[in-house]
Amino acid sequence: MSAITTEGATISQTLIIDTIMPYSPSQKPIVAVNYNFPGPSIEAYENDTLVIRVINKLAQPTTVHWHGIFQIGTPDMDGAVGATQCAIPSSGEMTYRFRAYPAGTAWYHGHYLDQYADGLIGPLIIRRRVEPNQEQYDTERVLTVSDWYNDVARTKLLSWYLSKNNTKGIEPIPDAIVVNGKFSQSLFVKTSGATRIRFRIINAAAFSMYTVSIDGLPLHIIELDQTPVVPYTVSSFMINVAQRVSFYVNLKEFNASYVPPDVPPTKSLYIRFKANPNMYPVDISSYIVPYATPHLPYPIFFNPLYLAILSLNSSNSLPTYPVNSAISGSSNPDLADQLDANILDARPFNQASNIVPNATHYINLVITFHPDSNNITRGYFNNVTYGSDVINVSNKSVSKHWITSEKMTPLLYQMATNPSALSILSPIMENNSSLPVLQSDGNLHYLVPYQAVVDILLENKDKGEHPFHLHGHSFWIISSSDNPQAEQLYSGAYIQRDVVSVPGSGWAKIRFLANNPGAWLFHCHIEWHFDAGLTLVFLAGPNELVAQGYKIPAQQKCFSNHTNDSPR
Repeated sequence: MSAITTEGATISQTLIIDTIMPYSPSQKPIVAVNYNFPGPSIEAYENDTLVIRVINKLAQPTTVHWHGIFQIGTPDMDGAVGATQCAIPSSGEMTYRFRAYPAGTAWYHGHYLDQYADGLIGPLIIRRRVEPNQEQYDTERVLTVSDWYNDVARTKLLSWYLSKNNTKGIEPIPDAIVVNGKFSQSLFVKTSGATRIRFRIINAAAFSMYTVSIDGLPLHIIELDQTPVVPYTVSSFMINVAQRVSFYVNLKEFNASYVPPDVPPTKSLYIRFKANPNMYPVDISSYIVPYATPHLPYPIFFNPLYLAILSLNSSNSLPTYPVNSAISGSSNPDLADQLDANILDARPFNQASNIVPNATHYINLVITFHPDSNNITRGYFNNVTYGSDVINVSNKSVSKHWITSEKMTPLLYQMATNPSALSILSPIMENNSSLPVLQSDGNLHYLVPYQAVVDILLENKDKGEHPFHLHGHSFWIISSSDNPQAEQLYSGAYIQRDVVSVPGSGWAKIRFLANNPGAWLFHCHIEWHFDAGLTLVFLAGPNELVAQGYKIPAQQKCFSNHTNDSPR
């Protein structure tokens, strides 16, 4: 992160959170923003001030997380219930005010009661005054892909997932894929006469990882999360939950041999989102979910292939070639599919400003899943799961006993009120590390010294791939088991992202600079794993937080003592 010096405009917007039923065949209510799914795109220039009034018309509490925004100086605007704020109660409201920084493709989503899985999502585009690679495209389109479930996440799906009856810990399997709120073969993306188009892809799914391609076209990747990169050309790429990838296409590069000679010239192309079946613990071609309500036709099996239509003219016609004519990616033999979801081989656009500091601290996090004492499958870091009631870190007993109360004080408020009372040890030297190792209170609250440069080794003992997101920061992805040579190959020039995909039964190594005081979640962004406790909190620079003059705003008082405001 660099210092913010340029002041911008003030952008005000109101978001109403309420339920809608946009699909007539379905009786499922969607948690919508301004009565739309996805919610409206919020756009600003870097360093503008965003003032967003969130009005909660749900029957339950809510909150909004601004994914990708660092919240420098405004850590209480991060939207993480239990970590940075109390939930906005039903019929209540809150105004979020924060700097639009850093630039790039961000997004917003619910961070409470699984509302993000039920539809509370939307794009958040922070533009640069001078966009890198701007000369490569003339227009742009935003595509937000998400899972569709026929049932409500918080009530039916979560109660089944975290139950004794789910003995194998099987996550709810999506029923379909939606992009920009449309089901397969119903979304037409118009070119409007342009031949060079930028696509911003946002994976807002609760569970699924996708391979993205456009038939017959090479994809020139130019941004990963919010990091501009030198154009990196592939036929397809993988994108895990919460990651964002921007690329441009040039229609003049279309491989005409893609269309069979015995069909008329096509006036449209398929944009393909193919869910990675390895993400699911069951055979999706035959799996019948045990909680499903039978209806006709029944059963319905999840189709992992989603097709949007890139319309080359105004006819909105389907492609003339068969759907199954695709062999792989763009079908261009000179291009390769990108199989590393982190895309570490792409190079930073601003290499001179991408200075990677040497690590000063270390932590090793081992990821596992296994049943707890109640025989409910939980997610664990170093054999500890994040409990729903564990957010008090000012009590010495917390390392042995979870603190339970009707009204929880967010971790950030505890830091700001009495930073010296946090019962967490400072980093210490351990035999297996040449660097001081971060310590926790035994309940996954880690104290991070201000300006520490922390190497995190994520060891995934689970068979599934996991996307981990760090609030309030980006980090350098040094290497992974999918690309172990990247550490040496790109030494000093690693890619920065805010979501790292950790391969199943593999590992990833990341590095972040703790120069942003606050209480920052680090969690698996698969919604079900977040619910299962695969979460921790970095308490960065508590003394510096106070020294910098941070005070809890009056409007940020806890609204209610009837909700369990834990970081979920």
